[in-house]
Amino acid sequence: MVEDEIRPSRWYYGLAGLVFVAGWVFFALFLFQNLSGLSDTLQQVVVPGNVELTLPQPGKYTIYYEYRSVVGTRIFSTEESLPGLECHLVSKTTGSSIPLSRVTASSSYTVGSRSGVAVLDFTIDRAGVYELSAGYPEGREGPEVVLAIGQGFVVRILTAVFGGLAIVFGSMAVAVAIAVITLIKRTKAEKELNRPDARYRPIE
Repeated sequence: MVEDEIRPSRWYYGLAGLVFVAGWVFFALFLFQNLSGLSDTLQQVVVPGNVELTLPQPGKYTIYYEYRSVVGTRIFSTEESLPGLECHLVSKTTGSSIPLSRVTASSSYTVGSRSGVAVLDFTIDRAGVYELSAGYPEGREGPEVVLAIGQGFVVRILTAVFGGLAIVFGSMAVAVAIAVITLIKRTKAEKELNRPDARYRPIE
């Protein structure tokens, strides 16, 4: 059997490996591009206290409790469960109170040095400035903690992760397809070359 006569070449196995590795490289680049700076879309506030929030568009927002966080030069590391903090939200334009509700589905994130968990949801009808008041019940004391407010933050993280995984599994499927097709065709070519009459013809 002459190796050079077998098609396709063994180099196609190398191509399959290259496609597999490239998938992981693009996965890493995709995640970096989509997650880099994503946490900056959250507005961080240190409470207890009253703070103003500029909410750029109407819709549903989530308040996250960041038990590991960095605000400016300050590093926060607190208990993972929110320690009895009470929150109220008021529109600075209309003076109306915005209902806050506990999240119906648990969601959390870890991005860099920040880790948070969703605690409250609210919905606004118009963009504008809102005042968030957060504190402990009268007679109780508690630590300063970080709240982060944003829209669809965890959804964007999941979209980036699943998009990256689609790249990985897609590249794996292509790599496996190349390797399997190469194996099948090479096996068939080897059998053809190994047939008794493949190289010799009877003398007439």
